[in-house]
Amino acid sequence: MRRRLRLFTVALLAFAPILLGACLAQAESTLDKIIKEKKIRIACDVASPPFGVTDAQGQFDGSEVATSRQLAKDLGVELELIQVPATGRIPALLSGRADVALSSLSITFDRAKAVMFANPNGALSITIFAPKSVNIKTPADLAGKRIGITRATLEEATVPKMAPPGTNIVWFDEIASTIQALLSGQVDAASMSGFAEKTVSDANPDKQFETKLLVTTAYYAAAVRPGDIELLRWIDTWIFLNTQNGVLAAIYKKYTGLELPPLPRF
Repeated sequence: MRRRLRLFTVALLAFAPILLGACLAQAESTLDKIIKEKKIRIACDVASPPFGVTDAQGQFDGSEVATSRQLAKDLGVELELIQVPATGRIPALLSGRADVALSSLSITFDRAKAVMFANPNGALSITIFAPKSVNIKTPADLAGKRIGITRATLEEATVPKMAPPGTNIVWFDEIASTIQALLSGQVDAASMSGFAEKTVSDANPDKQFETKLLVTTAYYAAAVRPGDIELLRWIDTWIFLNTQNGVLAAIYKKYTGLELPPLPRF
């Protein structure tokens, strides 16, 4: 019996380094990996003004792009921007293509089932807008109208609930397609963030766009995969500090033209 115990002890000691290495490998968090590799991958929609845009030189810009760059800078790592449409933000995160989704991702119950949200870093309003000639004054007026909506957005989750029977909702996979449909007359009105509406209206003054309905006001935040507690905690700390020092407010003001409203914390 003693001989078997000695043999077991010898075997255990022999395999201890292997077992310890395996445990340490499994214990490496996403935050540890980011710091070790000196690179963070952030999923961002670069075709959703003012959050993400591509300038005349083909460079990415926008409030969420600037926020992503600031986050990487403060973490001391390189930023790899993972370009995705609105529908690809959470899939890119969950598939491991990105470490963080930071792309005007509104906090909702359904999304919170799939990802973990950090504290909000901004707020937005969702509107329905159309040319001045289109008669929409109440939700009842949506009946018989073609309303363009981008999938995987807060608009998708809210507008159908207020739309009466007879509303013809036309779906698009990217906001650029929704905007083009509105400009070409394929739809009578469109729903998107108030920021995006302002960008479209400013670029097309001849269309005489105006806000018809305020759908909702919501907060948006960065998201991480379930279980990435260390990374989530770091982002929450980062948001707190950059709210206090005015960095987030400056980014918000630069790209939206508005003052950053008070942000709630979980």
